[in-house]
Amino acid sequence: MKIFMYSRKSKWTGRGESVENQLVMCREYVEKYIEGADKAEIAEFEDEGYSGKDTKRPQFQKMMERIDKGECDYLVCYKLDRLGRNIADIANLVEKLDKKNVFFISIKERFDTTTPIGKAMLYFAGVLAQMEREQIAERVRDNMIMLAGKGRWLGGNTPLGFRAKSEAKVTINGKSKTSFRLVPDEEELKTVRFIFSEYLEKQSLTGISDYFLTNDIFTKRGKRYTIVTIRDILTNPVYCTADKEGYDYFWNLGCQVCMEEEEADGKYGMISYGKTSSADYKSKDTEPGKWIIARGRHEGIISGKDFVRVQLLLKRNKEKGDGWRKPHNSVALLSGLLYCSCGHAMRPKYYDTRQLSEKGERKFSYICEYKDATHGKKCSVENVQGNTLDELVCRDLMSYMDENSSVHAILEKIKSNMDDTKGTAGNAADVLEEEIQKRKKEIQNLIGALARSSASEAFISQIEEQVQKLNEECAALELEKARQQEKEMSVRDDSRQLVFLMEQLSSFKNCFDTLSVPEKREYLRLILDKVVWDGEEAHIYSVGACGTRRI
Repeated sequence: MKIFMYSRKSKWTGRGESVENQLVMCREYVEKYIEGADKAEIAEFEDEGYSGKDTKRPQFQKMMERIDKGECDYLVCYKLDRLGRNIADIANLVEKLDKKNVFFISIKERFDTTTPIGKAMLYFAGVLAQMEREQIAERVRDNMIMLAGKGRWLGGNTPLGFRAKSEAKVTINGKSKTSFRLVPDEEELKTVRFIFSEYLEKQSLTGISDYFLTNDIFTKRGKRYTIVTIRDILTNPVYCTADKEGYDYFWNLGCQVCMEEEEADGKYGMISYGKTSSADYKSKDTEPGKWIIARGRHEGIISGKDFVRVQLLLKRNKEKGDGWRKPHNSVALLSGLLYCSCGHAMRPKYYDTRQLSEKGERKFSYICEYKDATHGKKCSVENVQGNTLDELVCRDLMSYMDENSSVHAILEKIKSNMDDTKGTAGNAADVLEEEIQKRKKEIQNLIGALARSSASEAFISQIEEQVQKLNEECAALELEKARQQEKEMSVRDDSRQLVFLMEQLSSFKNCFDTLSVPEKREYLRLILDKVVWDGEEAHIYSVGACGTRRI
């Protein structure tokens, strides 16, 4: 256990509590009220001559760094205002301590988060912190709206086709800052125009992604153009011309449009603020009602009419595509589980509807998506006959529960070892409990003997030493008992998981033929991690075993 103590005093006056006295009272409180404090590691932090108006204090900062690293269990101070006089700082501090599972104690106000009332005060402090954050967010938004009217670029990664150019200094809230605006990069804009024109013509995000992949065209940060990347470009207002169509689209979408309708004259592009948020997910779009849309200082790239057409097409195709992506195929069992040795997923490619297997199922092959997208230029792994691979993989899995199989023997051996370990840990805990009870009985006998006698001080001292020794032995035995019980519980959990796996395998074998293809897939996902095809062999990776079969 680690306990931090903090003391602060603005200046030495000879009045009030000195930093030394504050620490003395903290030590007394800890010794009296925190169990096990006599064996705890205690660290003291003193800031003398520093005001509580902010947190810019050397020892306070050092203490917080160690708390951030998880090195503290208790933080104790004499009074709440020793940590700071700014209520927002205090609230944020207490909230951070709660997230780090650090108990906080202020001995003067009895602010103790180890008690129910202390926790209630902590939640109240969290509410204050939330109010402060919301006020800050509101001020930031007001500043963004002010800047939006001037079309400035506020920083961050510039969108494809632009770079940021610094301009004159501007003053915001009394602080001098450099102003930036977007300027075009004609070479990159060729890619932007291609993406928009290609999507308007073919309406395929996958087609654009495949084209870039085949022709070794990557983003300006050297990454692959994924479907998400392309969609982000197509939906970025920075490419839309600030004309009537563009203005009406964002206005009707519910965005906060910071320009007059007359300003949408088609001379400039648009710029957005607050469209994405990284609070929970990086670059996740916020609701349109939170977007701030303004006229930028750069030339528009795509007309408002074409930009709106793209947005409508994206919305329509997304609604349609959600249904298409669901695994409704009634044949391919390994969809979502089969991978090419190049690292990419493999998908089913069906034969003519008239070509059926011996079981009357439609014939198909599995093909590497990367190979298909690059027309064989980036991957040359042979396709695999899907019906055959599905059957062989399932046959492998069903053989796991045969009594003479190696997998069955391994699982049974693991289960037997777990049972032995569980029994040993349980027996050890019982033995330790007996030893604990013996020592407790000895302690009671010693105390009883002491109460009945009129012994000398030397004898009393001797008895006290024996009692203390026995108490220490009990504490050590209790810790070992807890460790053995924890070990037993862990083994029991692992044993339950193993039994569950064996039951799933057995169930899979017994009812496999009666299941539909989607139900079979669900069973496969419980048992299989993945299957990798290298052009000659299928490598089956499952819980507890790995096998290879040549097709």
